[in-house]
Amino acid sequence: MPNLNIISERLEDLQRLSQNSAVCLDDLREEFRPDLQRFIVGETLTVHDGKIAIGNNTFRQWLEKIRTKGFDYEIAFK
Repeated sequence: MPNLNIISERLEDLQRLSQNSAVCLDDLREEFRPDLQRFIVGETLTVHDGKIAIGNNTFRQWLEKIRTKGFDYEIAFK
C-alpha cells in the first residue's frame, strides 16, 4: 500500500498546477494523464511553449470531477 503522504502530495501538486493560466500535459505525472486525456476528449487544446496545454477552467473542472467522482482509472502511486 502506498504511503498516504505520497498520495496527498501528488494531489496537492495537481492543485498547485491549477493556479497556472494553462496546464501542459507534460507537467502532469504520468499516472494522471490517462484520466485527464479521457476527460478532455473533444475539448479545445492550445499550444504553450511548444507543448500541448489545456485551459485553467477545463483543468479545474477535471479536479472537481476527481473530488466528486474519483478517477476513471486505477492510479498506481509510486
